[in-house]
Formats: sequence, structure tokens, C-alpha cells
Amino acid sequence: MCGIAGIFNFDKSKINPEISNIIKNSLEHRGPDFSKIDYIDENVSLIHTRLAIIDLDSRSNQPMHSIDKRFSIVFNGEIYNFKEIRKLLESKGTVFSTGGDTEVLLEGYIKYGKDILNLLRGQFAFGIYDSLEGSFFLARDRVGIKPLYFSINEKSFIFSSELKAIEKSGIVTFTPDIDSYIAYLRHLCVPADKTGNKYISKVEPGQYLKITNDGSIEKAKYWDPFSIEINNDMSEKEAVSKVEDLLIESVEYRQVSDVEVGLFLSGGLDSTLIGKLMNNNQSSVLKSFNIDYEEHFEGYKGEVNEARFASSNIGIQLIEDKIQYEDFKKIIDNYSFYQDDLIGDEVGIPLYFLGKSSKNNGIKVVQVGEGADELFYGYEHWLRYIRLNRFVKPVISKDIKSFSFKSHRGNLLSNILLNRTSFAGGALGFNIPEINNLLMGGVSEEFQLVNYVDHKWKDYFSNKNAKLSKWMTLIDLQIRLPELLLMRMDKLVMQSSIEARVPFLDHKLIEFVLSIPEEIIFNKTNTKPLLKKVAKKHIPEKVFNRKKQGFRAPVGEWIKKDQEYFYSSIKEFNSSTRLFNSSSLEKILAGDDYQKKWYLSNLANWHISRSK
Repeated sequence: MCGIAGIFNFDKSKINPEISNIIKNSLEHRGPDFSKIDYIDENVSLIHTRLAIIDLDSRSNQPMHSIDKRFSIVFNGEIYNFKEIRKLLESKGTVFSTGGDTEVLLEGYIKYGKDILNLLRGQFAFGIYDSLEGSFFLARDRVGIKPLYFSINEKSFIFSSELKAIEKSGIVTFTPDIDSYIAYLRHLCVPADKTGNKYISKVEPGQYLKITNDGSIEKAKYWDPFSIEINNDMSEKEAVSKVEDLLIESVEYRQVSDVEVGLFLSGGLDSTLIGKLMNNNQSSVLKSFNIDYEEHFEGYKGEVNEARFASSNIGIQLIEDKIQYEDFKKIIDNYSFYQDDLIGDEVGIPLYFLGKSSKNNGIKVVQVGEGADELFYGYEHWLRYIRLNRFVKPVISKDIKSFSFKSHRGNLLSNILLNRTSFAGGALGFNIPEINNLLMGGVSEEFQLVNYVDHKWKDYFSNKNAKLSKWMTLIDLQIRLPELLLMRMDKLVMQSSIEARVPFLDHKLIEFVLSIPEEIIFNKTNTKPLLKKVAKKHIPEKVFNRKKQGFRAPVGEWIKKDQEYFYSSIKEFNSSTRLFNSSSLEKILAGDDYQKKWYLSNLANWHISRSK
């Protein structure tokens, strides 16, 4: 993994070297092994900070240029099938001078243009400058595992792996995007191409951009999971066999590395299965990592004993670490800075410490289990939701806005009955009636992003072949996974220069899973029925049939230890933005829902840290 950035002044003005240096310094935690700024022209610079994973030789340092110097690339990520693509290009006459995937990507783009994206299997974000055309080509991987931000105005274009690198450059000043703030309250992240900064956008998953020297911008999707059709002729035996084959292949691909690869191990089905498959191809002892808390708290008893059992059973080393409130206090002032974009999930805190533990033990790359729950129905509340929908049916054909309930259960029931969006994603901060009550003046027509998911809901269910269970996976692939779960993984572990790889989110595996009929992949009484059939061939039943508790952090207990610290930032935020109704806000702060207090505190600290 790396940090990438670029600046393109349309007016031909010379780039200030201090700005390029500021950006480079801001990204060096992502790539501590080598960093460089290349000025392609006075008005074009490319910036790269390298975390050396494949072809550790300096010949694979970036920015990298074609032999004729027409094309230049900065690339963040890994192309796991780069050796196959290299052979294809060599058969067409391409000669290579490195052993890495960056040169393969560059030469692939030179040969195939945007169509190279269809050949790539991996996680990536990259920018390629064409000096003949005077244009930039940017792309983000299909699922959105790697981030890519940009800003464009009449004078210049700038892009980077991180939002804060663009903000620190001074080219774009911080301007809060209230539309994004409100969407964050609902999803705990910002959907679509928006960010918390009004003048910085992001490349969406499965999307590419082309920017020309006159400042025009072309955007297109090259991959869309909503377009994948169900194969109703598939048998259960075929589904189990193919998922197993694809998962084994995916794990093997993600062991492609010239450095040691480790594992984040909770001891549950997903990470234990990955660990077993990794260990099958491992010549040395596989290192795995687990974080626990000094203080346990209601609803979470820790997973270290489960991790110990799993690691012992599959024959890998377990490295344990514990964190306490004092550790959290050391990072809380910088936590919103580490998050980079608006991410409301507190699990970024233990991920930060998992990254530190990995680095301290000489590991640069880890595999993680993200995505399995969303693809294979691993959440009990998903099953309850679908069961409810089988008994409760809409009483009208078109959605209406009245009869709103602020309680989650009442709101869910009314949404089903009144044909509104009843599942807006796996992460839910505040529901729409709660947001309407909290906001000064309510949710007005001025704010559209908060209803982004509702438009997707209407579009999807206008199709007669739509399936509610498939919608749940698809909408999490659209919002929660790329902009919350994967970004917390990328941003927080990259603070320690650790690359995370996600085998369950290989696009070939995703495409096949989405084609599996509902009756095979989903069971209303049992989570992950199909994946468990795969898992029983590899790991003990005790692992995959244990009750899921999820990975959490005791933010409620920590807030109680210093309530004034958290509440003061929320009040300061509201004093400057006047976004919230004071009486509604006071009710939340006086209440016992500490998750909501965390979400508000996180938003407040993010805003305040950028407004100074």
C-alpha cells in the first residue's frame, strides 16, 4: 500500500514546491519506505510514498514512467493477477524492466486504455498522466477497498489517497458540507461521491475519471454489482463447491507478496477460515493478531479465548494485546484526524491498535475477514428483519411521509407498512424521524444526500425480479462496506503503515455469490448457512457455530469517565454550525444512548479539527 497524489494546474501556472512537499509529508505514514515528487511539467506534479510489498527493489519506486515518458503513474494497492497480465502483455511484445505490478498496470493501460480495468483482480487506486493529451486518468477498485479523493475548479485539479492531504495543501480550504453531515447521521459515513468537505469529492467504487487540460471531467462506472443476475438453475452442491474454490483462490492471491503476510484473528468463522486456508500454503509460522480490553463491558466479553482456541487448532501463532482507557485517551485528540473522512464506527479504535501490534511484530501485510457477514448473511438482525417482512406487508402501494416514529422498532414497522425504505443499510446511526427532530428546521428539500439510499431503494424494487435479501447485500456493497468498514480499516491500520487485504471481497467471489438463488444462500433461522457448509471442511464446528458478538469498543464506558470532554465538543460544534435543535440535543446528552453520543462527538471533533 502507498500514498498517492497529483496536482494539475490548468492555467499553466508553476506548482509551488512547498505544496507538493506538504502533501508528500502528509502521506508518508502510508508509505515510509520511499517517497518522491516528480514534476512532469511546471504545472503537473505526481507524488508517491511507498510501502514496499512486491518487488522490493528501488526499480519499482514511483512515480513510474513509460519508456517514451508519455505516461506516468502513481498507484496505491496490489494487482494480485499481475503475473498473468504480464504474460499477456509479453505475448504482444511488451518488455518489462521490473518485477512488480505497477509496471504491469502502466503498460496494461498503455495497451488497453480504460479496458485494462476489466482485467485487474485486486485492490487499487491510481492516477495516470498522459503528457501528450495533457489528461489524467483516475480509477478506484470495484469494491472501494482503496480510497481516492479529488478536487477540481477552474484553475486546478488535485487528487490524493487522503482527504487531509488535499486540505493541508492549501489549494482547497475546509468548507463543511452540511448535506454530508446529515447523511453521516443516518449512515455513519458519507455515501456517493461526497465527503465532509464541500469542495472535495471521492472517486466511487468501480468508477474511473478522465480529466482533460481544459478542466472538463468524464466519469463512468466500469463495474456495478446491481447488474448481476441470479442464476436460478444453480444447485446447492454447485454453489458450495464454487464458493470454496473461489475463496481458496482469493486467499492464495492475497498471499502474493515479497514480505511476510499476517492475519487479524477474532476466532470466529471468517478469520479462522481465512487463517486455515492461508496456513495450507504457508512454509513458515503464520502470525495472527488479536486485541482485547483491560475492562470488559456489558454486551461484550472479548474474543481472546476464542482466538486462542482457533489459532491452536489451525496451527498458527497468536499475538495478543490489550488496550485500556489510558491508551484511548492518548489518541482521542487525533482520532478524527486519523479517520480522515467522516467515519462514525468506533471499531476504528481497536483497529488502530491492531495495526500498531502488527508493525511492532514485523508484519506489513495482513488478511482480514471484512465482507463475509454482508455476503453470506452473518447478522442475526438481518434474519429478524426478513422474517418480519414475511409477516408484515405494505398496506399501500406508494410510500408516504406521515406516521413517523422515532424509536427504531416503531420506525421500522411504519416503514414496512407505508412502503418506505425499511432497510437503509447495515449501519444505522439515527433514523429519519430522529434526524428530522434533531435538526434545526428539520430535513429540508435543500438536503438530498440523506435520501440517496431511498432513491436506490425505489429503483431496485421497480424491478419485478428484485429480492429483499439481495438488496441488503447490494446496498451494503454500495455504502457501508466501501465508505465505512473498508475506510476504517484502510485509514486506521495505515497509520502504522499496514496493508489490509480482504479475500471475501474479491470481485469474482462477489459476482458468484450475488448470482446464488436466495433459497440456497439464505436461511431464516441460521446465519451464514452456505459459508458454514464450506467451513466444516476446514475448521471445527465449535468455531463456526459459536454465537456471534461482533467486534466493538467500550465507547459508552469511556465517555462516562470524562463526559465533559465529549459533551463540550458537541456543544462547541453546535454553537458554530447551529445545526441542531438545542432542546433535542440536550435530551440526547442527558439520555443513556451512548452510541448516539459517540456519533455526535465524532462528527463534532472531525469538524472542529478542520475548522481551526
